[in-house]
Amino acid sequence: MLLENTFKNRKYIFCFLVGAYVASVLWITLLSRIGSEYRAFLFPFHSYKEILKGSKQFLLENIGNVVLFMPLGAILSCIGVNAFKRTILIGFSSSITIELLQTIFSLGTFECDDIMHNTLGALLGFMLVKRFVRNFRITMNRKSVVLVLVSIILCVLVPVGYQKIEYQKMVKLAASHDRDEKTKNLLVLNGKNGNVWNTNVFVKYLSDGSIHIKGTADKQSWWPIGSVTLEPGCYSFSGLSDTKENTVGLELEAYNQRFAPDVGAANEEVKFTLTKTTEIMVYVIVYEDCDCDVIATPVLYREE
Repeated sequence: MLLENTFKNRKYIFCFLVGAYVASVLWITLLSRIGSEYRAFLFPFHSYKEILKGSKQFLLENIGNVVLFMPLGAILSCIGVNAFKRTILIGFSSSITIELLQTIFSLGTFECDDIMHNTLGALLGFMLVKRFVRNFRITMNRKSVVLVLVSIILCVLVPVGYQKIEYQKMVKLAASHDRDEKTKNLLVLNGKNGNVWNTNVFVKYLSDGSIHIKGTADKQSWWPIGSVTLEPGCYSFSGLSDTKENTVGLELEAYNQRFAPDVGAANEEVKFTLTKTTEIMVYVIVYEDCDCDVIATPVLYREE
C-alpha cells in the first residue's frame, strides 16, 4: 500500500512538473512577448558570427536555448521514448513550431540557430536521463494527460494575472503624465526591461514612468516600448531631447514602416494626423556606434 501511494504521488508530482515546464516554455517564448510589425529571418550560424565579433548576448542566448529544451528530452525519456531519432524529431518539431508562431504573430525573429540549439538541448536531456536515471519510468494515461493540462493552465494563469497587475501600474504611470484633465496621455508603456535587439543598450523602466536607455551598439536596432490604437485626428508625440544626432531616439511605426521623424536630437516633438483608425507601435531606436545614457519619458496626446 505504501509503495502504491508513493508511486501515485511520484506520478502526480511528475505530471505537475511537466505542466509547469510546458507553461514556462510557452511563457518565455510566446506569452510574455510583445507583438510588433517587425519580422526577420536569421540564417544558420548567424549567432556564431556575432559571437566571434564579441557578442556575449548571442553566446548566452545559445546556452539558454540548449538548457531550455533539456527538460523536454528528460521528460521524453521518462515516459518511455527510447529512440534518439524520435527525440530529435520531437525537439526539432517543437522548436520550429515556436519559431513559426513567433514569426506569424511578430513576437520574435525566426532564428535557425534557436532550432538547432533547442534540438541539441532535447537530445542532451534525453541522453543524461538514459545514462543516470535508468529506473525512473512514468506511464502516461488519460488521467495523467488531464493532470498535465490542468497544471499548464494553472501555471499560465499565475504570470498572466501578474502581467495584468503590472499593466494597471503602467496605466497609472501613464495617467501621471496627463497634460490636464481634458488632454490625457494615450501611451501606456509595456514596462518590459531588456537589451535593444542584438546590442549592449539596456532599456530599464523607472518608478516615475520614464525609461533609462544606456549602453553601446555597433548596429542600428530597436526595442518596443508600447503600442496604442488611435482614432482619426491630430496627435503630438514627445519624450526625448538634447541627444546627439544618430545616437538614440524614439520612433513611431505603423503598417510596418516609420511614418514620422524620430523624437530625439532633431525633434523634441512630432505632430501627425491620422485619417483612419491606426495601431501605432512605439520603439526606442539606437544607431550604429551609439554610446548613450539618457532618460526618456514618452508621451502621446491628442490635439484639439
